[in-house]
Parts: sequence; structure tokens; C-alpha cells
Amino acid sequence: MNALMNEQKSTSLAEGLDVEASVRLQNICLQLADKMILNQLSFALPSVGMTSLIGPSGAGKSSLLRCMTLLYDGWQGNISIAGQAVRQWQGGADALRRFVGLIAQKPAVFPASIYDNVVFGLTRQERKRNQDAWVETCLRQAALWDEVKGRLHTPSNTLSIGQQQRLCLARALALKPKVLLLDEPTASLDPRSKQLIEGSLHTLAESMPVLCVTHDLEQAQRLQGQVVFMCDGKVIETAQAEAFFTRPECIESREFLRWSVCDCD
Repeated sequence: MNALMNEQKSTSLAEGLDVEASVRLQNICLQLADKMILNQLSFALPSVGMTSLIGPSGAGKSSLLRCMTLLYDGWQGNISIAGQAVRQWQGGADALRRFVGLIAQKPAVFPASIYDNVVFGLTRQERKRNQDAWVETCLRQAALWDEVKGRLHTPSNTLSIGQQQRLCLARALALKPKVLLLDEPTASLDPRSKQLIEGSLHTLAESMPVLCVTHDLEQAQRLQGQVVFMCDGKVIETAQAEAFFTRPECIESREFLRWSVCDCD
């Protein structure tokens, strides 16, 4: 009976059904070219809600996202999502990356239409299920629909950089991920595009864990939720955003915030 239940659970995860997703990272270590990038790193994401991952350049934030999606191997420790270890994910890395959406810092649109970019990762069977309505839903979730609804079949490279980033978000959402990871998604965007993406992330975080790497501390405050502060490959402090930015507990956190404010002045 237990074996059958476990098999059914694994199948539902692989198919991306509606399950409560939680993410746990335990004692993650990563060494690249004789340099320790991640060192005994541990923290967890709530089953729903926003988490901002902050810290100085070189802290290991982007490397951590690559470990979580198996774009890096050779790391040690355990990463589990919805109770399943990512290394033993049923269906392998491709199935994992459908369950966990990853948005890179620089938008990478495909040389195809806006419409075809959104449906790019769908299976043939999925494309038969009211595809037009699903494209609209994903573009609305990415706050892009109103800007492109009259030109869905024009080349994606005609969009602005901010629009391309939101198209990448829509493309990821088309696969119905249960966890969303973002690596500096608004780093080079104009204020309006940044505001639209942050609004989308707030809405998405109401139904899934969202982990956003950001160097913009004001953005981390706007996103609210949990803050994880990293330095030298380690987690220094984890707290709710309001508490972290007003009452940081660790001296490293206080120094980081102090120097970040100085750099902005």
C-alpha cells in the first residue's frame, strides 16, 4: 500500500498536478575550480509566498539557482521540492524544469512569434487544449497581454527588453510550474517594466513559492515576504522583510545594509 501511494505521489509530481510545493535546501556545498561557492547552505521556502535572496556580488546566489534546477552538478547536500529530492526527480532534469520555472537575468526570446514563444515548451497534447485561451492567460499573468494582444504573430524581437522579459515569464508560466525562481529579473529594465513584473510576482506568490535573486534592496522591501541574506556562500540571516530591514539580528546583515545605503548615496 505504501509503495503504491509513493508511486502515485511521484506520478502526480511529474505531471505537474496541483500539489502543495515546499522547497528545502540542506547543507548545500558547491566547489568550482577549487573555489568554494556554496558552503553548508540551508534554508527553506514557504509553500506559498515570496522570498528575496540578497547579498553582495559573488555570494553564490545565481549558482544556487542553477543547483536547484540541476544546471550544475557536483554539489553536495540535499534539495527537495514537494518532498522529493531533485536528484531523484521522476522523469529527470527535464521534468524537474517543468515543475520549477527559472527566469534568467537577460531575456532570451526565441526567433519566433510572440505566440509561438509562449507555447514553445508545450507538448502536442497540451497544445490541443484550448491553446489560444491559455496563451492569453499566461500573457495576462505576465502583465503583457494588453500590450501585445493585437500582434501575437509578430516576431518576438520587435518587443522592448522589458516586454521580452515578461514574455519569458509568460513562457515559463505556460508549463504550469509549481515553483518559480528568478535571477535578477528586473536588473536592466525601465521603472514601468520593473513595476509590472513586481506586480505579477506578488500575484503569483499567492499560489506558489517564488524565489527572487535581487541586488535591489528597495525591490526586496517592496516584494515583502521572506528575505534570505547570503554572503560568501553561506546563509547569514533569514527573516521577514520588515524585520530584516528594520531590525537585522546579525552584525554582517547590519554592515551589508549600512554599506548598501552608503553606495546609494
